[in-house]
Amino acid sequence: MPRLPEITSPNNENQAAFDYLVKTRGAVRGGFAVTLVSPDITQRMAHVGTYVRFDSPVDKLFREVAATVASAEMHNPAEYVLHARQLRQMGVNEAVVQAILDRAPVSGASADELIALNLARELTRDHRLSDATFRAAQQRLGDQGVVDLIAAVGYYAMLAVCHVALDIPPPK
Repeated sequence: MPRLPEITSPNNENQAAFDYLVKTRGAVRGGFAVTLVSPDITQRMAHVGTYVRFDSPVDKLFREVAATVASAEMHNPAEYVLHARQLRQMGVNEAVVQAILDRAPVSGASADELIALNLARELTRDHRLSDATFRAAQQRLGDQGVVDLIAAVGYYAMLAVCHVALDIPPPK
C-alpha cells in the first residue's frame, strides 16, 4: 500500500497535471496517482515520460529493454512488471527477460537487446557508462538516439526512486 493516498479526481491545484495524465495515459493511476499530491513535479515527470515512451525516435525494443533493466536493477516492480510484459509481447526470449528481472548474466540476447541492456546496467549498477558501451549505442542509434536512450534510463531511475520511496505496488 502506498505511503500516500492515491488521488483519483482533479481539484484546483492538480487540474492541469490530472488532465495531462488522462490525455497522455488514458487515466491517472499507479505512481502518478500518488505523486499527484505535487502536481508540478508529476506533470514534469509525465512530460519526460511521454517523450521517452511515445515520441522518441529510438526503436521501442531499445526503450523497453532499458526501461525493464533500469526498473529491475532499482527494484521497482511498479515498472518492471509492465515493461517485462511488453518485452514478452515483442517476442524477446523468455530467458533474456528472466535474466533481466533476476539481475543475472544474460545469454541469447540480440545485439540490439545487449546494447540497451549493457547501457542501462552500467548506468544503474556502476553509475557510469564505459566508452565501449557508449560507442556501441552511438554507432547503432546515432547521437540523438544515444542521448534519448541514456535519458530513458534516467527517467526510469527517477520513477524507481519515487516508487520505491512511496511504496508503489506493482500492477495487477
